[in-house]
Amino acid sequence: MARASDPRRHAAFEPFYDFDPQSGATIEVFYAHRVLAESFGARAGWFWWIWQPGCLPDGPPIGPFGTSYSAYRDAVVGRR
Repeated sequence: MARASDPRRHAAFEPFYDFDPQSGATIEVFYAHRVLAESFGARAGWFWWIWQPGCLPDGPPIGPFGTSYSAYRDAVVGRR
């Protein structure tokens, strides 16, 4: 069992990033717990959004999704 000080404890919920080499936009996939998700009118789950370097995202995150892979796939496939 992982202890509170164990860095692996929350690794499953760490955000990850990818970028579009043509536009320079960054895709961020992240987990929003209940309180954070409620702040943008959603339930807990995985979300994604796109932002340009030096800028905030254009709108609310897309989601929720059941897995980080589902959110990432939606971001990548949905943009093509």
